[in-house]
Amino acid sequence: MLQYVLFLLGRNTINFKVYCIASLFFMACMEPVFSQCAGEDNNITICDKYDNILNRTYNLFANLNGTPDPGGTWSTTNSANLDALDTNSGIVDLWKINYFGEHQFTYTNNDCNESATVIITLGGYAGQDNTDGSANACGDSTVNLFSFLGSQIDDQVPDFNGIWEEDPDTETGLLNENFFNAEMAGPGEYKFTYTVPAVDICPSKQSTVFLEVHPAPDSGIPQNFVVCTTDDLSGYINLDLNDLLLGEDPNGEWTEESTNQIDNIADHTINVQEINNNFGYGSYNFTYSVLPTHPVCSESLTMVSIIILPVLSGNMEATNYCSGTDYGVTLNYGDSLLPAGLYQLEYRVNSSEGVQDIVTSIDLNNGIGVFSVSPVVVPINEIVQLDIIGIQGTMPEQDVCDEIMVQQVSFMVSSPSASAESICLNTDVTVQLTNILNTFGTLANGSHSIDYTLTNPENSITNSSIANINFVDGSASFNISAPNTGVSGAYTIDISIGNSFGIDCAIATGFQVIPEPENIDLQVIVDNNCNATSVDVFVDAPTLTDGSYTIDYEVIEQISQTTLIDNSINFIGGMAEYEIDIANLPDGDYSVILKSFQNDTTPCRLQFEFEIQENFAIGGIPEIIEAPTQQSFCLNNGTPTLEDISVNASGDISFFESNTDNAVLTITTPLVNGEDYYISSTNPDNNCVSQQRTRVQVTLLMTNTPTTTNTNLVLCGSENPTLADLNVVSSNEGSIIWYSSHLGGTMLDSNEILVDGQSYFATEQLNGFCESETRLEIIPNIINPPLPNLKRNELHICGLDNPTVNELINTEITIDGRIEWFDVVEGGEPLSASDLLKDNSTYYAQSYDIDSGCINSNRVPVTVDLNNCVPEEYGFFIPDGFSPNNDGKNDTFFIPNIEIIFPDFTLEIFNRYGNSLFKGDMDNLAWDGSEIGSSAAPNGIYFYIVTFNKEGYNPKQGRLYLNR
Repeated sequence: MLQYVLFLLGRNTINFKVYCIASLFFMACMEPVFSQCAGEDNNITICDKYDNILNRTYNLFANLNGTPDPGGTWSTTNSANLDALDTNSGIVDLWKINYFGEHQFTYTNNDCNESATVIITLGGYAGQDNTDGSANACGDSTVNLFSFLGSQIDDQVPDFNGIWEEDPDTETGLLNENFFNAEMAGPGEYKFTYTVPAVDICPSKQSTVFLEVHPAPDSGIPQNFVVCTTDDLSGYINLDLNDLLLGEDPNGEWTEESTNQIDNIADHTINVQEINNNFGYGSYNFTYSVLPTHPVCSESLTMVSIIILPVLSGNMEATNYCSGTDYGVTLNYGDSLLPAGLYQLEYRVNSSEGVQDIVTSIDLNNGIGVFSVSPVVVPINEIVQLDIIGIQGTMPEQDVCDEIMVQQVSFMVSSPSASAESICLNTDVTVQLTNILNTFGTLANGSHSIDYTLTNPENSITNSSIANINFVDGSASFNISAPNTGVSGAYTIDISIGNSFGIDCAIATGFQVIPEPENIDLQVIVDNNCNATSVDVFVDAPTLTDGSYTIDYEVIEQISQTTLIDNSINFIGGMAEYEIDIANLPDGDYSVILKSFQNDTTPCRLQFEFEIQENFAIGGIPEIIEAPTQQSFCLNNGTPTLEDISVNASGDISFFESNTDNAVLTITTPLVNGEDYYISSTNPDNNCVSQQRTRVQVTLLMTNTPTTTNTNLVLCGSENPTLADLNVVSSNEGSIIWYSSHLGGTMLDSNEILVDGQSYFATEQLNGFCESETRLEIIPNIINPPLPNLKRNELHICGLDNPTVNELINTEITIDGRIEWFDVVEGGEPLSASDLLKDNSTYYAQSYDIDSGCINSNRVPVTVDLNNCVPEEYGFFIPDGFSPNNDGKNDTFFIPNIEIIFPDFTLEIFNRYGNSLFKGDMDNLAWDGSEIGSSAAPNGIYFYIVTFNKEGYNPKQGRLYLNR
């Protein structure tokens, strides 16, 4: 007997082939022969994937033909389906595939290297109609029509690859795929249809949206009002703010924050004169707001600024200047009319060379600022006029009134001078004066007194006065007597002239007093001071006149002071050279003495007798030197010299630039960074020098005050900032050391937590000992926004209004502070004002500082209940019938919006015999017209009982008509 078995799963049909074999002896039917590894292909059509909840866990493996082996993996040709497919188990969520048409899934078993494919053809789903007036849009946006299609069941969404069309009666041409330009269309009612075509055996489906576009409010275009704080504002004591708007909607409301000029919602006039009197210069903002006619639109706001500009008012102070100095002008300004800060100043110089305008910078603080006049625009010996013609704030940026109320100032630049020639010791010096002005500012003529101060090379000061010096065309001369020039070197003279033009600088000059000429150069050169074998005598006297001269020399044994050798050298001017024979002297310490007696006519010579002595040893012992080879010095403690180098030696030490250089450096020679210095030690008794010079390399350290790009650093308290977070750097890549005070104080650890408004002082330290003298002061501004202050922690509103996060912002839940909203207690991204609220969800308010961006990481929760709906306000009604004929229209009986208005409701349907056919609640909203056992209920009258389970609403019973 041949049997056929048909398995039906929902609307899915699987076709099986049966193979039969006949023979003379038997007839048998064989099941289909499949691969025993990956199975065989299958084609499945599902017209309505939402009819069966099992389609959310659709088992592809179970729908392979044949007898596949488990353990393989699944793949799909459409990457959009990857989110719906579990590639290991073969379970696919068809509810997540929102595109009608053919979808291919392939099973691969690597054990046998075979594959089989399941092709699922999905019918389209167009969503549910939205024709009850709940589709609304604002006339200032483009809307996504998919947002108006929905389902009574979560996660049931329309397919995305259908076609949107405008109804011919309301066609605009402004529909682009699923986006409708409501802004260009303007207010009105528009009808759209969304169609998914027929697929295989699945019929086409269509849904309809009735969209109402509401007019957007318009608060107008602002026109700011600008005046100066010194203007006569009596004409603006009743300034109408409406006059400062263009194109605004009427019946808006003006608000403001600081001037108390707006008294009520109808007030739109302000007193600008009173604002200036009470608050002075500044920008004062007034906001015009227009509410929308429908909650789908947002409130429109326009800000108008009343700008009262500060004014530069005051005077300037300028002296008469000496040419080549800094022409500094002091500006005294009214600090109540102009804020402190860095400004760009434009001034004008008026002279015989014309009018010249110059721009410079000036720092104004506490009513005073100083700027320098460019010497290029100021002629010599002429009174010029200086005016300020413009000013503009740069740090911070600050507009300033064009009116400048600063008095003009006049001054003169002059170039008086004095000169003097060099002289010999104890000689009169003549001082020449030129370009001297009289009290009228012209070149001096006639008699003037002179006061002068003479400073000699030893910084000794002499003050003198000379009366009745005669000037001709600004020039004159006077003498300083010889008793005042007894020291050779550079002299300075500071001069003041009576009855001359007032000049804010001194007249000064200088001269040189030449010392007597160099003496005859006598030299004794010992080949080896420690163990001498020869002594050479050299005489260098190029300034001697021609003639015969005698140089006497002696060699004396130091201990006994016995003269062992006594002789003379005769020569005629110029130079002489002679060797002293010491070959027969025994070991010991000796002195060789050279004496010269001369008389020549060289100018300024005063000394004619010279004597030198050179000590040496025969069989002596060299000196020993000990010194660190690397030595560092801090320039902040003064300029170090050779005297500061650490050396341990018993004799007299000498410093040289190199290991072979014979020029001894003076002990006051300043040290040079990175330079090598070579040290020798000499026994003064015999001039015995150390055998080797000791090398010392010096490093000069110079610390600078640390720098920062922002001395008023703003940091967030929530991040627990420390000293290490301050942007302080060392220009020398040294260490930053922190202190608690400007001088002295406690050294602070870099991990110390910062305190708002407290001063911290930083120094730069090099090599662990060289530290900058000046400390950089940093006063951090630690921002700790206060916790949000909430009126309540619950918000009860109606979900039918599609409330957004904007409800949290506009229902005055917050009392003060800047707030961001989140849907998690920690982390996450701030919610947009347009994000829809979810029922029975908790949202968290987080305060932040708008200027710095700092937050208070502690968030305050608010729970949202979306079931606070008044039925009468939303047209709540219970239908009296339905037609479950599967035509896609009115196929089920359900009460619109009952799950939102009465979330705890129960619904029960009875037939005429009182038998219960259906029980509904939040999880089972609609009756599809079937009786218990899934048989279709016949046409006729049925009865319902609705229990609202909400205070103030009694259960309601009624009847309905079922008509297929």
